[in-house]
Amino acid sequence: MALTFTDITQPVGIRNGQTVMPNKQGDLEIVTDLFDRISVDDGGSAELAGVWSKNRDDLIQEVTDQIITFQTKHQMKVIDGALDRSGGTLKLMNKLATDRLLTRMPGTPAWEDWGYDRLPPLSTDKAPETMWELPFGHSGSPRMMNTRAYECDKAMGTPHVGIGWPDGVKPSAYLLYFHHSLSQEGNAYASSGVRFIKGIGDYMIGRMKGLDSIAWSGKNVCLVVPEPTSSGQGAFENNEKLVTEALKEIDADVTGETRDLPPLLVASYSDGLGRMNTFMSSCPNLRKTVVGMYDFDGMLVVRFAGVTLSNWAKGGAQVFRYVGNSSPGFAPKETKQAYLARCTSRSPKIIPLPKSRWVNHPRYPEFTTNPGWAAAWWMHFYIPSCMLYHGLANTNSI
Repeated sequence: MALTFTDITQPVGIRNGQTVMPNKQGDLEIVTDLFDRISVDDGGSAELAGVWSKNRDDLIQEVTDQIITFQTKHQMKVIDGALDRSGGTLKLMNKLATDRLLTRMPGTPAWEDWGYDRLPPLSTDKAPETMWELPFGHSGSPRMMNTRAYECDKAMGTPHVGIGWPDGVKPSAYLLYFHHSLSQEGNAYASSGVRFIKGIGDYMIGRMKGLDSIAWSGKNVCLVVPEPTSSGQGAFENNEKLVTEALKEIDADVTGETRDLPPLLVASYSDGLGRMNTFMSSCPNLRKTVVGMYDFDGMLVVRFAGVTLSNWAKGGAQVFRYVGNSSPGFAPKETKQAYLARCTSRSPKIIPLPKSRWVNHPRYPEFTTNPGWAAAWWMHFYIPSCMLYHGLANTNSI
């Protein structure tokens, strides 16, 4: 049974061979898509999917004939060649149609960032736990990355989702990234186009450097970023059935096969921590497959101070918490190396990133050129751009 119900806005077909229904183009597309997800044995056109006529009049006749075939196959009380909004024939079609929550968009998405440059990777993934002054600038070349975008069924609660993975591999894990609230930068995200191109792009190529982090890590991970909306990221936050189906559709599209889903990773930036924690609480079966969690400075967000993630660490996930201004304090007479060892040996693992560790970063001069902003937000702003590389590289089992 389908997980979602797709309705039409006005009747479709030719009723009783005489009365031509409105047959709005969008409704015709909905109906042909439903038939293409129903097997021929059940009165659909799945085995012949996509061969509908491009001529409108011919298409209406083809749809009418298919409706009659479907109604006859199922011995409907009324066999009239027409579909009504929320009608019995349409309900049965929805019931028999296989799910398709995501529709791949043509071409390669033209992701955009917010214009922030000089965001280098760490030179080594071991640095955050072993070296006080972080080194930047990787000496190797990152792998080529593929990226795609999908339109989402309305049931998903978010218009689009973007993905990215290393060229020539089948993902060994999927990384679901939870966006910060748009209220933090409301004016910047005012239009739907910006929420798609830059809202997702900020995590792919912008400040979060998701594609680069995966490339540098050497892990065969596929990044999944649902488009942010004013109310969050829809079903990806808490609807296990829909999220599972969406991930299966992505996996089938990427690999060209049907298989059990590989392990799951989850990450969040800023107050996305709340959404990530909700996901873990609301999706128990997917939670069991989570092997890595990455919290990028969610500890700075006061209202989520009680979200420790320790329960998920006890459940078996490796949990990395990257912390800027909220870094733990030093113990009396504690050396820097002892401090790092104490913080990083915890579970969840704490990666403290106070100001003095960033002196080699090319944007470090902002602490003097823009001291007010830098004191409050500098580390919060730049932590995700290089630390996902560390987390991925040091996560086992992927």
